[in-house]
Amino acid sequence: MGVLESGGLKNLFGDKPKVIEQEASFFKDMRDEWNEKVKQRSEERNGYNLQVQELISEVQIKKSIRDKANQKVKELKDLRAEHSRILKEKRNALKAVLDEITENKQNIKEKRGRSASRIRVEMDQLEQKFERGRLSMNERAFMKRMKELSQELRDAKKSKSSPGSHQDLRSEVKDAAKIQEESHNDVEKAVDQAQKAHDIMSRISEEVDKLRDAANESHSGLIRAKREADLMHSKYIVALKCMHSMSDLISAQHAKEEGSLDEGSNDQTGVSDIMEQLMSGGTISTDDLMLIQRKG
Repeated sequence: MGVLESGGLKNLFGDKPKVIEQEASFFKDMRDEWNEKVKQRSEERNGYNLQVQELISEVQIKKSIRDKANQKVKELKDLRAEHSRILKEKRNALKAVLDEITENKQNIKEKRGRSASRIRVEMDQLEQKFERGRLSMNERAFMKRMKELSQELRDAKKSKSSPGSHQDLRSEVKDAAKIQEESHNDVEKAVDQAQKAHDIMSRISEEVDKLRDAANESHSGLIRAKREADLMHSKYIVALKCMHSMSDLISAQHAKEEGSLDEGSNDQTGVSDIMEQLMSGGTISTDDLMLIQRKG
């Protein structure tokens, strides 16, 4: 194959330099657009991550509040249990007294019991008659009867004193029930506060998960944009090298024609090989283009 002159190279290249120049401009614009997207995605991701950090701090605060509320619930439940125990004991005591009163009333009814005052009257009368010798019974019978009346008097007094004890216990049970109810209400309030703190913490945690997903999506978009930007930049660089290479190739051929180029150099042999490759419709590598640039 004959060696082309510089004018022949221009004819061979035709409008390729202009086309490559247009492609280089296109690749540059696309690279800049993708780089802008890289910047936008980076700002989005960083913004989401900042919000995540702030919300995580908020979650820790709410968790501390919830834990304190749960501890308060535990303490109040223990107090309520103690008040419930006291209330149960007092109710049992009241029940025992009421059962005893009921039993005493039944016994008194069965014995047709009298009041304590009437029993004393009879005891006084018997004692007076015995002292005056007007009693129609011997001393042994008198002592037996006085013993029976004394027992009857004790039963009557016991029956009379029971209602007072019963009323005191009722009052104690009422007070204990009130305290127990207040303790229960305190527990319910504390449980409600703990639940609210937990719900808030859960909602914030859900928001953190959403923001993390958004940050990951932005990061993935950043990676894709960076990959495209790098690809467009590589194509832009190759186009620039092709433009300069074709220009340098023509300059080198022109210098050769004028005799100012060392024909024996290895580099020039490489340039001739590249010329033949271009003329045969082949492609050239980046190293080939760099070789041509060094000879320009």
